[in-house]
Order: sequence, then C-alpha cells, then structure tokens
Amino acid sequence: MGLVKIILLYLKVMKIKYQKRNWFVVMNSNLEYYAGLYNGGQLKWSSSYDDAKPLDHSEQFKMLEFLCKDEELLLDYI
Repeated sequence: MGLVKIILLYLKVMKIKYQKRNWFVVMNSNLEYYAGLYNGGQLKWSSSYDDAKPLDHSEQFKMLEFLCKDEELLLDYI
C-alpha cells in the first residue's frame, strides 16, 4: 500500500471521527455565548452567535462551570 493511500485512509477516518462529535455552544445567564479565552486565560463572552466557540467534550463544559461559579451556564447542541 502506497504512502498516499495510507494518508488518504487516515484522513477519511479522521473526517468520520470529526463528524460524529456532538458539538455544542455555551451560554451564560446574560444570554452571551462563550467565545474563548483571552489575556492569559480570562473568559470572553459575546452576544453574537457568530463569535461562539463550538466545544465537543463534556469536560470542557465542566471546566467552564468551575470557572463561572456564580453564573448559571446553558448548553446548546448545534
């Protein structure tokens, strides 16, 4: 099997794994979307859905809940 065929097979498998993920966005109690981190780890929130950062692991959501102890967070699957 040639190197090109191995690479193409690998890319096909990775594409299938990527598509099977359950992507979601996180909203806070002010109905702002989680847009990532900035300035050394501070949370960035945006009122625009276009700025929302899609996540795919429940551990990421749990960490955001931990960092936002005083706020209620909502999970919205996309």
